Amino acid sequence: PGSQNRKMLVLVLGDLHIPHRSNYLPNKFKKLLVPGKIQHILCTGNLCAKESYDYLKTLASDVHVVRGDFDENLSYPEQKVVTVGQFRIGLCHGHQVVP
Repeated sequence: PGSQNRKMLVLVLGDLHIPHRSNYLPNKFKKLLVPGKIQHILCTGNLCAKESYDYLKTLASDVHVVRGDFDENLSYPEQKVVTVGQFRIGLCHGHQVVP
């Protein structure tokens, strides 16, 4: 079979707020995060600490993060477009959007 039939697992997450609002990921969730099982991680911001980013990098080599309003790392972009397979996915945190 060609690469078009290959399945990919993409984790989309945001607002972890570790360690500001929570000290850790819940164990029930963490058990699902097996290194090498996830191909792409897309984060919509508020990882907050570098340790959270470092942890995500142990799970997948392709990690994309945009800046949230509580992120310590100001080098994350405000927005980003990522291509995953045949899909183009736009990422933003949303704190910039004012109704």
